[in-house]
Amino acid sequence: MSRKSEVLTKRFRLAPISPDKVSDNWIRWTGDPVLMSQLNARVRQATRADIQRYVAVSWKNRRMIIGIYARANAQHIGLYEAAIDPRHGNVTLDTLVDQQRYDLSNVLSETDPALLDFFATEHRIEKAVALVVETNTPLIRHYEATGWLKEGVLRQEYPAVAGNRRLDVIQFGRFLDGATAGKPL
Repeated sequence: MSRKSEVLTKRFRLAPISPDKVSDNWIRWTGDPVLMSQLNARVRQATRADIQRYVAVSWKNRRMIIGIYARANAQHIGLYEAAIDPRHGNVTLDTLVDQQRYDLSNVLSETDPALLDFFATEHRIEKAVALVVETNTPLIRHYEATGWLKEGVLRQEYPAVAGNRRLDVIQFGRFLDGATAGKPL
């Protein structure tokens, strides 16, 4: 995660994921039909090599992949993918949490403020943006409940993985600074 190697909260550790640190949990998530349907992604049994290639390409394209780990047992419970636009001072986030084992809002209520503060202080990011497909209602509810501004709806932005329809994408935004990152607007 650039200048810092990890960010710690009371219960979680956020750390960059490199190709050699792909977890068995991440491999399992690709085959989870509930999680994949929320993300509008195809269910598949990705191999470690598949995900390692994905991670390598992501980092090469300046897209950070940051793991969310439980501090108590080092269990990999989720991840953030972050694309930083330094020219405009923005970061775009995609988020995944293992909702079969962990409550998404409980995890993100603690990790979001720490991650946003990291981006504000270490990368001089002024605004975070999250694009959430309409099928990911737990993530939509989390952003609505924690003070993210619903900036708009991109109508029928993505083709649905299942069926012959297109899905809306909701854009959420939040202005940051080192002193207020993660606090309600």
